[in-house]
Amino acid sequence: MCGIVGVYYFNESDRAVEDDIRAMTDAMVHRGPNDEGFFVDGRVGLGMRRLSIIDLAGGHQPIYTPSGNKVIVFNGEAYNYREERQTLEQGGRQFSTHTDTEVVLQLFDEYEEQCFEHINGMFGFAVWDKEKRRLTIARDRIGIKPLYYYRDAQKLVFASEIKSILAFPGIDTGLDTETLPEYFKYGFTSTTNTLYKNIHKIPPGHYMQIDAAQSSAVSVTQYWDVSYANKLTGSEAELREGFYELFQSSINFRMRSDVPIGAFLSGGIDSSSIVHMMSQLDTEHKVNTYSIGFGAGFKQYNELDAARRFAEHYGTNHHEIEVRPDVSSLLPELVTALDEPLADSSFIMTYLVSKLAKESVTVILSGVGGDELFGGYRRYLNVSLNGAMAKIPQGLRNKVLMPLVNRLPEDRNHKLLNYFRLLKAYMQTMDLPASKQYLSFTSLLDDDVLKRALPQLSGEYADYHSQLFNHCDSEELLDKLLYIDLKTSLPEQLLMLTDKMSMYTSIEARVPYLDHRVVEYLARVPAKYKINGFKLRHLQKEAFRPQLPAFVFEQKKKGFGAPVGSWVRDDLNELVMDLLSESRLQRQGLFDPTTIHSLVKSHMNMEADYTDLLLGLVTFQIWYEQNNFS
Repeated sequence: MCGIVGVYYFNESDRAVEDDIRAMTDAMVHRGPNDEGFFVDGRVGLGMRRLSIIDLAGGHQPIYTPSGNKVIVFNGEAYNYREERQTLEQGGRQFSTHTDTEVVLQLFDEYEEQCFEHINGMFGFAVWDKEKRRLTIARDRIGIKPLYYYRDAQKLVFASEIKSILAFPGIDTGLDTETLPEYFKYGFTSTTNTLYKNIHKIPPGHYMQIDAAQSSAVSVTQYWDVSYANKLTGSEAELREGFYELFQSSINFRMRSDVPIGAFLSGGIDSSSIVHMMSQLDTEHKVNTYSIGFGAGFKQYNELDAARRFAEHYGTNHHEIEVRPDVSSLLPELVTALDEPLADSSFIMTYLVSKLAKESVTVILSGVGGDELFGGYRRYLNVSLNGAMAKIPQGLRNKVLMPLVNRLPEDRNHKLLNYFRLLKAYMQTMDLPASKQYLSFTSLLDDDVLKRALPQLSGEYADYHSQLFNHCDSEELLDKLLYIDLKTSLPEQLLMLTDKMSMYTSIEARVPYLDHRVVEYLARVPAKYKINGFKLRHLQKEAFRPQLPAFVFEQKKKGFGAPVGSWVRDDLNELVMDLLSESRLQRQGLFDPTTIHSLVKSHMNMEADYTDLLLGLVTFQIWYEQNNFS
């Protein structure tokens, strides 16, 4: 695990400078405190910072092929490197290290763009082919590892983090106002855009190539996508068994490490199943587990009791922390680490629990991805609710039920009021087309309010939900919704924050549910086995029911987030009022103060819950000030 950087100059007479590359790697020392390395050859420069996980002594990068014609910098892990190395050695290839990085390079040397078929892992890497004068920059299938690039007429600069690109001389950027409505619609930026002008992302499952032999032509090519067609036809028991075997293999791969390893533990089925598998696969050592909670008054977010009970049942080496962070001081630090603002409070939790884990391990396993594979979010229940609601006359719904529901108070920190919030969101959108209805469940603002909140902008944003809804190769509504999340919020929100927050503490997070074999298998499982009636995660629960203690299935699901909605009224109140003051908003010229203050007032009075929006606004304002855009 590390961070990679690089530059390619389109004019052959321009020369890469090692000091420029070093400035980029210095900006992300946290990603690789153990080592650094550089390669400079004419117009091309590569660099890396290394967090040593595999082959601690011999894994220095960059790594070269025996001929010296190809060189690689690699961020991530290729978990199946031992098996692929053996196959390559049988074909006559020789190795000088024991790292997965060298295996990836030799796979690229052997198969070129078909090498991805042989790699099971998470990665961002760059290979310079001296002979063909071609630079290849690739991101893993799911988007577990981030990869950004900046391009102008003179050069292309890329890195694992945006802050490294900004450290390169001559970067011309600013606020990308065209992407701003997109951010305030979704709460994050898309698979290609960032809020920085001229800085973009290589999408998951894609690689970029710059070919000097073709006048430095730049191309971006998709090498992987997931199919929901060709459904598996076995019995439910057979499907459960097939998943269980694949997941066990995924855990086994992700336990490969030359440094101490552990797991995040919430007590829910995702993390509990991971710890169970780890205990089964390594009976000689106790599993290191880590949990976090917020104490009295925040029961909705407190997972300590459930995690502790599970840890005691399995006899893990358990670590827990109960926090009440100085969130006003912490937020600016974490926004810097994220590179961009974000409207998901789980980045705070991920940072705090990663910091705890770093005290005793360097690798951590996380349950991220389970919801998107098995149908674990409540918002997926609209698949079943739509059928039930269709039986109620529309007049009764609109004239009687809707007025009653609209009067209900909302607060996600209160059990009953949170159900009111979810019910209100559903009732207000039940007559929309399926893709629009789903977008409303995941949006920070509806379109009318968005346009009023950003009056100086068009308010137009790319409708990724409709595009992906239509692109999914299944007619099942649930499959389409899962595909949307797999392509949007999972990589660019959940995986992004998991990577940035864990790497900020110099710890590697691995996500076994997102082994591409598991993803591809579950995509082919019929939707009826994922949500059975109103029962979420049906197949996953039944697969683990014989293995896990009964109390895992009895507890209510809790989101992995911080109580930001309450903090806004208390700990964060002064910061919020300052960042969203009328004078500041007028000075920026981006937002309509009246609209913003109306939203804040509604949240403070519990008339509506705007937790995510307010977090998105606060982190944006912090980020905006940090970048001196004003």
